Amino acid sequence: MKKGNVMREFVSSSQVMENAIKEYKKSVGKVVLVAITPRTTIELPAHLTQAEIDARVEVYKKLHSSKV
Repeated sequence: MKKGNVMREFVSSSQVMENAIKEYKKSVGKVVLVAITPRTTIELPAHLTQAEIDARVEVYKKLHSSKV
């Protein structure tokens, strides 16, 4: 019986995260960039209303108050 070569692909944790982010972005669809500060932007789904965008920006600011 002939045994075939078994190839295993080892993926680093950073590659796993990059792939997860790419898959998530595919599921979200179109996004818009929202500026929090001159150096900070976040991506939000394009279908959100302005009120929903404002609410998410406020949540971001509360969670990252040391950076904003």
